[in-house]
Amino acid sequence: MNARVETHVYGGQGTATHANLDEFGTVATVLNEMVDPTARVGADWRTAGLDLFTIRTKAPICPKIFGARMPQLQASSPEAPTDAANPPNATIQHVSLNYSLVTNHINERADEAVVLAQKMQDLADKLTEAYSMYSEADDLARRLFGEGLQLGTTMKPGLGVLALGATAIGSTIAGSIKEGKFNPIYAITGTSKMHEGMLSALGSAIVNGDQDRSERALKGLEESNEVNQAAGILAEHTSKIRDVLFGNKLTVSQIHPKKGIGETRSIEDTLTNVHDMRLNDVPYGSIAIQKYRREDGSTAWMVTIPGTDGKFDSPFDWLTNMELMSDKHRATADSVRMVDEAMRQAGIQPGDPVAMVGHSQGGIVAATMASDFADKYNIKHVVTAGSPIANHSIKDGITVTSVEIEDELVSALDGAPNPSNPDWVTVSGTSPPMGSDKGTVVEGSGNRKFLTHGMEYMKAAYRNAQEQGGPALYDHEQRFKQTINGTLEETTYWRGKISHGAQGSD
Repeated sequence: MNARVETHVYGGQGTATHANLDEFGTVATVLNEMVDPTARVGADWRTAGLDLFTIRTKAPICPKIFGARMPQLQASSPEAPTDAANPPNATIQHVSLNYSLVTNHINERADEAVVLAQKMQDLADKLTEAYSMYSEADDLARRLFGEGLQLGTTMKPGLGVLALGATAIGSTIAGSIKEGKFNPIYAITGTSKMHEGMLSALGSAIVNGDQDRSERALKGLEESNEVNQAAGILAEHTSKIRDVLFGNKLTVSQIHPKKGIGETRSIEDTLTNVHDMRLNDVPYGSIAIQKYRREDGSTAWMVTIPGTDGKFDSPFDWLTNMELMSDKHRATADSVRMVDEAMRQAGIQPGDPVAMVGHSQGGIVAATMASDFADKYNIKHVVTAGSPIANHSIKDGITVTSVEIEDELVSALDGAPNPSNPDWVTVSGTSPPMGSDKGTVVEGSGNRKFLTHGMEYMKAAYRNAQEQGGPALYDHEQRFKQTINGTLEETTYWRGKISHGAQGSD
């Protein structure tokens, strides 16, 4: 028995997919994929008609074709073949192919194929439009629920905390009974739909705590970045504490791990590689940068950024997350400075197309590069896994593919759902109770549910979305391949260290 994940896709090219909606997304995708082959069948029928006409014109002159009677041959004559189908003394009648009938049949089949292709295209378009309406409605309902919960918690904080606690306890009991053993993870699972609203209320309390609750509640309805504002206030203190304790000198140098990551050809590959940075024991505080030579001679780059490692001398320690969540401090956070310096040393030029992937803190760094460093680098595609980046002002034209699990908590730390537009697709996974046969198996999960923030769950969520199909995900895969579509020339690894002293790099 393994844990599983099923997904819902938000955003993209006007569509969404969900495993519980009769797989309409899959049907639409299959129909779209069959339109061109069916149209080609019609074209083949047309070609067959032309070929038949050519064969007829090249046939030897035959009186039958021109309406003349052919002499009858006796089967017993020397010229006539004799076999079981032609008994002795049987008369053999010359027969000519009815070209007119066959030609009409060919034209009818060609017309039917064209009509069928058009019907499939129309049906696929209608399914996509219906799914788009569902996605927008579902997304709107989620946003309204979060805002409503934030409003209620702001006005009655005690009641909000009581509801959260009661839900957590009830979910833990119910989930543990189903699993057959006590598992506190179900407290997070059961309260997952409350995370964004409650965190927004908490952020609003930190930012606007001196205001009247009614004023604070109304202001909360107007804004969506209360958590980021609160993080900015806290980061003013945590950044100074960190500098005093561990220093602010950043040293970035190239390293050569024994085992690294593989080639990157798809969004799924990016998720595998960011996971392999941990599985293959690449030293903490490190990122990978891959250089690709494209067919036109230009250079493209893939930057892979793991998540928080918790080491105090690493740019990716726990306190750095606070700075990254702050609009004011994120561009100067240690992990962002480290990635920027590594990209410079690797030789990435301002015009070179760049794709980036990050898990957790790594995804926040990638989103920060896309929002705050878009004038310095030509970032084309950002892939994030379990990263709270809803309030990052990522530049228009940059493709963002986000993978999140509903009960992982981390991706909800921004207190708001991700934007939904053609450039931004969010694969939102849900982990059903243990023993469920729905969704995609989480590799290595065994018979116990654990924290869904791990890359095992993220990869399963993306695989499930791929299995469901849909134009939105397909479009983003194509966009990614337009960026990373060359020959891999090299993979370099860069490690950052934080210490006391003057800023420097190796």
